[in-house]
Order: sequence, then C-alpha cells, then structure tokens
Amino acid sequence: MLKTLFVINPISGLGKQKDLPELVDRYLDKSRFMHSICITEYAGHARVLAAECRDAYDLMVAVGGDGTINELAGGLIRTSTALGIIPMGSGNGLGRHLHISTNPVKAIQQLNHSQPVPFDTGFLNGKPFFNVSGTGFDAQISKKFSQQLKRGYITYARCVLEEIQRYKPKRYRIQMPNKTIEDEFFFIAFANTTQYGNNAFVAPKAATNDGLLDIVLVRPFPLTYFPAFTVMGMSKNLSLSSYVQTFKAQELTIQNSQQAPIHLDGEYEGSEGIIKLGIQQGVLKIMSPH
Repeated sequence: MLKTLFVINPISGLGKQKDLPELVDRYLDKSRFMHSICITEYAGHARVLAAECRDAYDLMVAVGGDGTINELAGGLIRTSTALGIIPMGSGNGLGRHLHISTNPVKAIQQLNHSQPVPFDTGFLNGKPFFNVSGTGFDAQISKKFSQQLKRGYITYARCVLEEIQRYKPKRYRIQMPNKTIEDEFFFIAFANTTQYGNNAFVAPKAATNDGLLDIVLVRPFPLTYFPAFTVMGMSKNLSLSSYVQTFKAQELTIQNSQQAPIHLDGEYEGSEGIIKLGIQQGVLKIMSPH
C-alpha cells in the first residue's frame, strides 16, 4: 500500500481539474494506494508541499502541467518518495514523453499499473529541470504565455505567431570541455526528454536515463521557412534541417552579452548572461506505465 498525495494545480492548462478528486476516488486502485488530495493555492506551493510532505508519503502525484511537475519533482530529488503525473497542462511534454494519457481517467488507470523508474535531472544555474528548458525564442514565448489570461494550445500558438515576427536572435558562446561554439542562434534547447509538449518534438533521440542532455542549436532562418520548420518538429525530423545542430553533453557553459531570456520546463525564469548546465543521472524516481 503506497501512501499517496495528489497535488492539484487548479489553474494549469484549461482548468479541467475540478473533477479530479471525484475521478481519483472512483478510478484509483484502493488496494494499492491510500490517497489524500491537496490543492495548490499559489505559484511555488507544490515546491513547499514537496519539502513538507515528502517524508510522510511514498508517492506524490503532480496534477497539472510541466511547471507544476517541475515544482513538485524538484523537492523529491534524492529522496525515497516517487513522483507520479496526471497531465493537465497546456503542452504536457513530460507526460507525453512517458506516454501518459491526457485523459485524466486513463491517466489514473495507468498510474494503477505504473512502477517507479530512475529519472535524470538537468540543472540550469543550479535549478532543476526535468523536461525541456532553453534560452532564446522559446523562452520569450514562455514569458509572453505567462502573461496571458487564458491558457491552452490556441493561446500558445497565437503567442508564437506574434513573437516570431519581432524576435531578434542572440549571439552566444557555448563552452564545452573540448570544444567552443560561437554564433547567433534563434534559440537553444536543453532537452532531457523528447518534446516541449503537444507532440512538438525538439529532441526525438533524448533519453531520461543516459546521464546526458540533448543540446539543440537553432540558427536564424527566414520567416517563410517557419511552416516547414514546424512540420519537421511535429514529425520528429527537426535534426534534418540545415538550420539545426544537435549534440549530447553532460555539462557546458553558455555566455551571451544580451541577457537572453531563459525558461525552465516551459516556465519563464528571467534573463541571464551566463548559463551553466549540468545533469545528474537517476536522482529522481518517477512512476512510468512502461
């Protein structure tokens, strides 16, 4: 019997979480899970709950998007408490990577048969991330999206179409133990998993148990190329683009003089002139249906 706490973010995604307590009570396997439910009340509350409750629970389940998952998972690193996921966000990148259904009933049923597996954790300037983080255009979109009153895919797409016409690429210096790259980039993604969310694949070959981050460098491209670029992302072929360079790394440092925006798992984190990246292998336990 796993003592389990469901942590529900009531404003993630499209706000369909109001039925979750009833659905959990109806579909959760009571022979395996003894559960409680907590509703977050403010940004960062899931992080506080992880710190306060992790010693009292075998499993804490994030009900929300990648931002909620990041908060909760960050407090469970190097503990015996596992992380579960009911994807209820706008993109659900981490949940989709793990093949967890965005239908809450199916996700609960998958949780019934899930087992904990080791999961890598990336670090950006000391802050943990678990899905995809980055700097440049994608971070600018995260900033704009965070300012919107409505969430969801349509709002996100509108933000992209508005910002892509005005965003200016930044110049970066990327330093690795045996190599340095200096150039202008539209954005740079740091991927622990395969996708941002909504099946927009940025690093189809990324693995969460290899102790490496997939680094995706996207150079400036003509605006007319954007539809093709989008299709390549959705079809897992982004690396075939002549504007894209990918490689794997355990650690690196990125410098830019323009204080480029950054995001952690899709949540805007401000601007930084120096980004130090690293990854630690298998320091989180996460419930996987496979």
